[in-house]
Amino acid sequence: MPGLIASEMHARAQRRPDCNGFATALAVRSLRQQGHTAPPSLLAVLERCRSAQGGFGFWPQGLRPHWAPPLPDDADDTAIMALELYLAGRLTRTETRRIACQRVGTRRIARLPVLRPPWLRAGVFATWSRSAGGQDMVDCTVITNVLALLSVTGLEGIPGASESMDLLNRALDWAGDDETRASSLSPFYPDAAEWLLALDNAAAMGCQGVSILLDRVQRTPWGQAAWLHRAAPDHPICSSPYGLVVWRSPALCAVRSGAEAA
Repeated sequence: MPGLIASEMHARAQRRPDCNGFATALAVRSLRQQGHTAPPSLLAVLERCRSAQGGFGFWPQGLRPHWAPPLPDDADDTAIMALELYLAGRLTRTETRRIACQRVGTRRIARLPVLRPPWLRAGVFATWSRSAGGQDMVDCTVITNVLALLSVTGLEGIPGASESMDLLNRALDWAGDDETRASSLSPFYPDAAEWLLALDNAAAMGCQGVSILLDRVQRTPWGQAAWLHRAAPDHPICSSPYGLVVWRSPALCAVRSGAEAA
């Protein structure tokens, strides 16, 4: 499909080429932040990632690789893609608010596992758009992307928003200057640099409280290092839980560095 940003899946010694909507969405975000208009072909990719249920997934509909398992919609792809399509004029405000409420806002963590990190709390937004008895993995980068969407659409007051902001602050209190702890805050992002980029975007979207959190992150050693390697060709942009399978995208990193996307 034209417009897909190339990436590569790494699993142990195995590597597979993969073009997905997620890397494409991050490229659209980066182009916007640089003051550029994303090509229509890239925006069309994001539109095709929308499922019949109304949320968004990792791959465009019908283009999931044969080696990849079927996945439900998720809060991260939904938040990132809906936001960029709205800002590009491809979604109305009413439709974007409906997506945010129905596909993200209604799915919150109701129960916590017995063994859990000290920063985790109930009431925050879940990662996957599925019914699973109120339990799910919690990812700080995902939550940050959700808060950016809620801010732009005027939904900062919905249930789960204040709980999620509180969780982000508690998570950073716990991580402090420790890069290993910081990386564990986002199980679907193996590099804490992606949380910094999500915070930077959410702050630009006017998300209340995020600017202070962004400043705190930027004063940590790992936060300072994140700006340096976010555009490195071997930078991991996302992963399966806790990095068992990792995606890299030199093409995305080229966009982030200001070069023309491949």
